[in-house]
Amino acid sequence: MPKSQTKSNIYLFSGEDDFSLRRKIELWKKEFAKKYSSQAICFFDGSQMPENELIKQLQDQLAPSLFSTKKLIIIRDGLPSKATQAALIDFILALPGKVPQDFLLVFWQTQKLDGRLGFTKKFLARDININEFTLPHGLELNGWIKAMAKNLSAEITDQAADLLAQFLGRDLFEEKKFGGRVVERKEAFDLWQAYSELNKLATAQTVIDPQGVKNLIKPKIPDSVFSLSDNLAQGEQKQAYQSLENYLENAGGDEKLVFIKVVGLLAEQFRSLLLVRLLSDQKLDNAEIAEKLGWSTGRIFILSKHARNFSVAILTNFLNQLLNIDYKLKSSDNNPRLLVDLFIASTKT
Repeated sequence: MPKSQTKSNIYLFSGEDDFSLRRKIELWKKEFAKKYSSQAICFFDGSQMPENELIKQLQDQLAPSLFSTKKLIIIRDGLPSKATQAALIDFILALPGKVPQDFLLVFWQTQKLDGRLGFTKKFLARDININEFTLPHGLELNGWIKAMAKNLSAEITDQAADLLAQFLGRDLFEEKKFGGRVVERKEAFDLWQAYSELNKLATAQTVIDPQGVKNLIKPKIPDSVFSLSDNLAQGEQKQAYQSLENYLENAGGDEKLVFIKVVGLLAEQFRSLLLVRLLSDQKLDNAEIAEKLGWSTGRIFILSKHARNFSVAILTNFLNQLLNIDYKLKSSDNNPRLLVDLFIASTKT
């Protein structure tokens, strides 16, 4: 629950970390119901309401009640998203100072507020409490994993936490920078996935070690895919087929869908390798490439190692072949395994 030193009784909850945001909402609801009453909690989805109905709903909920002097009001996606929503804009901007003292009003936004909208700047400048839920970045994910393991009554070693973070895609983030400052970052994982995988591990082991992670968790980009691409660069067809078998052994489900995923992973890998190879040919070092692409230095180190085995022409040819295979897999009844095997056979140097 909010502390007494907060600015006001109006809150904005937003950010890409939907896992932590929802847990916060549920905690507030639980604590409020325990201290006051579950009947005093109101939730509605503003995205499903016309502007006038949303205003009326808010007016009704904010009106003093004879039955409850305390109230927790949660509105999901209830803030204006267009300049034409003049009535709603005026109503929301006038709220600070008008919400009853014993009420808590939470605006829960699932989408990032449009900074170009005049309303956004005015609203954020008002007397409200802003709670931005951001995903843990880099080694912060390791810390989150260790803390959450304790919540699940388990313990995870530092090495296992680091391995799990890597498998989740900790180092596969992308960034946009302006003037040397990060203005946007896109992580390759979400905490729902991280929690699910950690819960699986905690069920199997009270002390989670690296081997447990390897046995139960499939990495974002499997090692077998890295091995397969490296085998192809060396013309090692026998090893390439074995790497493919290693991947298929751990993959379940419909055969065609599995091979579509294999082709997609390979295409993603070769596309990344092509970018790194092109930039390496421009005499950029790993740090400069990481800065330019907005990728982690760890990811660039691995890609650079593999990219040295390819020419630009080979990478381009591989991508064209994979695009053709993907089209055939999705538009015909061609044998999926035969298509991929023929691709491997065609890569012999």
